[in-house]
Amino acid sequence: MDYFLSEKAVLKWLETPSVYHIGKDDLYELDSESFDFLRHCASDRECLSEDIEFIDYCLKENILTEDKISLKRPPVIKSPVPSLRYIELQITNRCNLKCKHCYIENKSFSELSVPRIKTVLKEFEEMQGLRVLLTGGEPLIHSKFEDINEILPEFFIRKVLFTNGLLVNKRILRNLNVDELQISIDGLEDAHDLGAGGHSE
Repeated sequence: MDYFLSEKAVLKWLETPSVYHIGKDDLYELDSESFDFLRHCASDRECLSEDIEFIDYCLKENILTEDKISLKRPPVIKSPVPSLRYIELQITNRCNLKCKHCYIENKSFSELSVPRIKTVLKEFEEMQGLRVLLTGGEPLIHSKFEDINEILPEFFIRKVLFTNGLLVNKRILRNLNVDELQISIDGLEDAHDLGAGGHSE
């Protein structure tokens, strides 16, 4: 039987060799033999093991699949020590609210360019990063958010969108290339909703 690394599983060489399930946000530490076996399963080489118990476990956890999957996966390079596993990427400081508790005080608006975002995500992936939080300001206000959303599937990291939720609708939800959506609720209505539309009073 041939086995293949599943679409949502990616090898990460952190302080210890590991496999990360992007969809479930689960990290599994491996011994060298298991790591080598899964490296074969992620390539076009024959993927064989006599450890039936380990294979059954990987199938159950959706780390392995019996369906042939051919993906261009990132290089498995030993990470820096300590490893950088999570990053928060503020793609814009613009927002459609002006909440009292917000830490952004800069009155001038700025945003990261799509090429810059792509470069940061590529470098983070090469460092064996696991999860990126896309935030702002309000990330959905970014002038090129659709372009950013289009490049996200290129990266074998978990993508989390952190939003105040006001701009989320069925069309956006259908097209979002993220693994998780977090809605910001940081207090009671009088404080949290202060300044809807950008007016502070």
